[in-house]
Amino acid sequence: MSRRLELHCHSIYSDGTLSPAELVARAVKSAVELLVLTDHDTVSGAAELFAAGSRAGLDVRLGIEINCAGAGAADRVHVLGYGFKPGAPGFAGRLAEFRERRTVRAKLIVEKLRGLGVAIDFEAVSAGAHETLGRPHVADALRRQGVVKTRKEAFERFLMKGKPGYVDSMGPSPAEAISLIRDAGGVACLAHPQTAGKESELDELFRAGLQGVEVRYSGHTPSQVRAYGDWALSRGLLACGGTDFHGPRTGRDARLGVEYEDGAYAVLMERFERCS
Repeated sequence: MSRRLELHCHSIYSDGTLSPAELVARAVKSAVELLVLTDHDTVSGAAELFAAGSRAGLDVRLGIEINCAGAGAADRVHVLGYGFKPGAPGFAGRLAEFRERRTVRAKLIVEKLRGLGVAIDFEAVSAGAHETLGRPHVADALRRQGVVKTRKEAFERFLMKGKPGYVDSMGPSPAEAISLIRDAGGVACLAHPQTAGKESELDELFRAGLQGVEVRYSGHTPSQVRAYGDWALSRGLLACGGTDFHGPRTGRDARLGVEYEDGAYAVLMERFERCS
């Protein structure tokens, strides 16, 4: 027996294109039994998420994704948080700080693009965001203005590392992100580990207090699922999973949810309940 769960998805409060209520409706259609909203650096979608989940009879939970900065692979590390207490001392303030850093980065990207002769302004970028700004909002502004056709094209031409509009991340270090989630009573898990470096670099995150890893990720091959599953098991880490769903017009619009066997589901829920 297996269950379909979604532990990694985004709404309009960060860089997704669906509201939390629309995500809940999509999850119900996809036969998802548990939906966790993991917007970047914000929990502002919580009220709408829980209201929609209650109406639909769907188990919904609040999560978060924090993009990190640092040398080497650290600037490709994203940390997912589950089961934390949003009202924990200092938690909201740190998230607000991270969002402000994102705004500064977006302004610098716009300046670089304008220096290249690209017709874009910051108001066009920020108009597409409900809360957390990011490079996808720059990409969407470029698409709306006809400079590119898709987010993917915007990243490949301008916004990826090594491209002319790229500005380094201003997020916290991986250790800071892990500590923030753990100090708020949550579980800190590594998102899409294939972007986070070699096993030695993953072990550095483990030593920094990482508690789980996204084993069941929509972009993983079967061999990657096995490899990251073995790595997590050997270190006693929680195996989580999701699709990194962002919604229509993002290039990340596959069916919500990944399959969890009953045993893995029981372990996951037991760990979540210990946080609440």
